[in-house]
This record gives sequence, C-alpha cells and structure tokens, in this order.
Amino acid sequence: MKLSPHVAQQSVLWGNKMKLKLAALGLALGLSVPTVAWAAQADEAPLVTKSGTIGAPASGKGQVVFFRTGSMMGAALGCTVHEGDKQVARLGSGKYYVVEAEPGVHLYNTRGEAKDEITLEVEEGETYFVRCNIGMGVMAGRANLSPSDRATFAERGKKLKMWEPNEEKAEAK
Repeated sequence: MKLSPHVAQQSVLWGNKMKLKLAALGLALGLSVPTVAWAAQADEAPLVTKSGTIGAPASGKGQVVFFRTGSMMGAALGCTVHEGDKQVARLGSGKYYVVEAEPGVHLYNTRGEAKDEITLEVEEGETYFVRCNIGMGVMAGRANLSPSDRATFAERGKKLKMWEPNEEKAEAK
C-alpha cells in the first residue's frame, strides 16, 4: 500500500512527536530511553556523494535534501521543485540539491502534467530527505515528491551529483 506524500509526511511528523512523548515519559519514570538514536543526527558522519559531502545544517537552520536517482524512467525529464513560486531545485537524473530552511512549516511542490506537493515541518538542526520520482503520465512523465530517509540517501547518494543552479544557463548557451 502506497501512502500519498501528505499522509506519509503526517505519519513521519506523528512518529517524531510520539518519540518525543515516549522519551519524556521514560525520563519521568527514570527509564533508560533510546533518545540518543533519535537525537544523534548532529553527530552522524557526513553523507558522501559524487560532488562531496553533506554535513549538518547551519546553526539555527534545518535542511532538506531533494534527490532523484538515475533511472531509465523519465531520464530526459527534469523534476523542478518549488516553494511557493520560487524554484528551489531542478533535478535531472542522478542529481541532488540541499536547501537550507528556516525552522517551521514548508510546502514544496512540482508542477507539470499534474501538481504534487509535500509539507515538511522543519526543525532546527534536522536534515530531511525528499525523493523525486518520475512516473507515467498521460502525455508526459509526472514528478512525484515522497519522503525518504538518511539510510536510503546514504546508499544512493554515492552515485549522485549536486545540481548547480548555473547549470541551466551553461546548457542554454
């Protein structure tokens, strides 16, 4: 069963809130709670990609890593990610991009044959992963945004190159 990005994201948000409540309950009861695994992200090793490494977010910020793995499906199509009317990334096959974000709720979307969106509640010091897939459409492929995780990106990120915003200008010449 595949959840819509909104439902899946709500599950992720609910899961994080539940972890926090369980940790607080465990501390109140004097139990040893595995809170280190939940909060250890800042201490984790940087993620390695073809373009370098991705470290922790800047102080007071969160970050969102958008990525698109290389596949034959929709290889010639781009996955353009927007926040409101502002383009934040344009991912070709095998690309990723890191968006520094203020803590709070952010709505990211793709537009094309159909619009897809994902809502993230970004927290300070946290890194979020969003995968863009190109699926079958009626006239053309359609981009889908879905929540992902650090382990998936760590496995696939070694083959990904960072999208550079000036790539489009160079290709147009």
